[in-house]
Amino acid sequence: MGTDIIVNVNGPRQRVAILEDGQLAELLLEGESRVVGNIYLGRVENVVPGLDAAFVDCGIDRNVFLHVSDALVTEPSRAQMRRKMESFPPINEVVKPGDEFLVQVTKGPVDAKGARATRRISLPSRNLVLMADGRGKVGVSKKLEDEEERARLRELALKSKPEGFGMIVRTRAEGAEKKDFDADVRFLMKLWRSIQQRAKQEKAPALIYEDLTIVFEVLRDVFDPNVNSFVVDDKVTYDKVLNLLNSLAPELRERVKLYREKEPIFSHYGIEQEIERALRRKVWLPKGGYIGIDSTEALTAIDVNTGKFTSTRRLEETVLRTNLEAANEIARQLRLRDIGGIIVIDFIDMDNPKHRRQVMAALKTALERDRMKTRIMHLTRLGLVEMTRKRTGQSLAKQLQVACPCCNGTGRILSPETMALRVLEALRQTAQDAAGDALHVRVQTHVALQLIGPGGALAAETEQRLGKALFIRAEEAMHPEDFDIVVGDEKTLRKAHLGLRKGQKLTLRPEQVIPDAGEGLVVLWEGGLVVEVPDSTPTTELPMTVRVVEVARSHVLATPATRRR
Repeated sequence: MGTDIIVNVNGPRQRVAILEDGQLAELLLEGESRVVGNIYLGRVENVVPGLDAAFVDCGIDRNVFLHVSDALVTEPSRAQMRRKMESFPPINEVVKPGDEFLVQVTKGPVDAKGARATRRISLPSRNLVLMADGRGKVGVSKKLEDEEERARLRELALKSKPEGFGMIVRTRAEGAEKKDFDADVRFLMKLWRSIQQRAKQEKAPALIYEDLTIVFEVLRDVFDPNVNSFVVDDKVTYDKVLNLLNSLAPELRERVKLYREKEPIFSHYGIEQEIERALRRKVWLPKGGYIGIDSTEALTAIDVNTGKFTSTRRLEETVLRTNLEAANEIARQLRLRDIGGIIVIDFIDMDNPKHRRQVMAALKTALERDRMKTRIMHLTRLGLVEMTRKRTGQSLAKQLQVACPCCNGTGRILSPETMALRVLEALRQTAQDAAGDALHVRVQTHVALQLIGPGGALAAETEQRLGKALFIRAEEAMHPEDFDIVVGDEKTLRKAHLGLRKGQKLTLRPEQVIPDAGEGLVVLWEGGLVVEVPDSTPTTELPMTVRVVEVARSHVLATPATRRR
């Protein structure tokens, strides 16, 4: 089916989806944090010899991190990079506080870390990347494997390269001619001169050049003859794309389509559902196996399981098929979720060396379509595959989700039972120092149920132990790990928080029912008072009328009004 590019402009922010064989392979989101590729006139704020780095004020939220290897104007040689720290001069000999110079962001901010930048500016075009590093090197993308074509492109690049600049021939330049390189060089040199001119006019910190929006970045980097269609839902953007293609690739204009349907474009192509699945921990495989993806600050762990896949006669064959399916899906999920950094994959154990080689080969083949640089290290003795993937910014989950306000991103909170123990301990300490004869405590609903107990037995027992009246009130909207204790006198608290009386009739409504509260019907009455109806069940049809038969300070018992006790 090939590749299709779907562009959603009509919304809070631009979104670009890249579909491969009808499946979502990449999702790019426009946002304020997209700073990769931007060029700033920065000012060195402070130099930290212990980190061999400096921090540069570029006028964005956090100062940019500049490592000594990136602070050098001339690109270090491979020998220097292999020797690393011993081959670089001290950072305080390279830059000093107050220095002003151009930097380009190479990695966006991630969590508490700021962006990372380099002083060696590179400007990409459709076929080339021009590097203002002064070394004059010419390189060819490693993804171009044909040696004859690599040699031809290198020769063309050497003829087109401006004096004092380096150049990299991109993968998509395969088949390009010298006139294509010359046109790119003219455009990039004009851009470079405008950057230099603006840098002379501005005062640091200042944004000098902003990289393309995601729509035109994809147009430059992805849209080529191998793409079936480029569909956009905005007329203004559609016209801009066509105008740009007039000079870049006029032969591709006919593949650009304007989406005119009423249904949102991402819903029409099934992309919204794919995005929702991309945020789940578990990803099911075609034959019933699944992979689990867990990200931490240090690395991302991916676990492969057979799940419901039992269609083969031999376990060895089941494991191999599951691992092969997982290898392809893992490569897709890494791109889709834009997971970077260290990645550890726990494939299902394989005793057969041939099978291990098959799975590793499948993973490497699947990763060839990834635009980000990946490196597979090795298969460890424990059967773990270690790999890295270049990280330039936040993952898809970081861009679309925020930390849970209850668990602060840990994925776990204290159980109601554990919280009840904490509240009891706090009540004991408060009761020892309290001058009043009563305590009013507010907690989340299910914690309140733990403190009250069936029929109010635990609340009554706690009152005896504390020697004080206890008014427990439930608040559904309260944070599960929060509670509030107020000391008072019983008469005042009873008047303020206990408005029900024995014999009173109440009408219970469905929205008042507390789920998973036990075998009987338990509801949350006005003011957070818990009302229990032992003679009914949670499935009893509501609304219904009940009669109050017992009123305690923390708990009320009732019975259906048609019955008598």
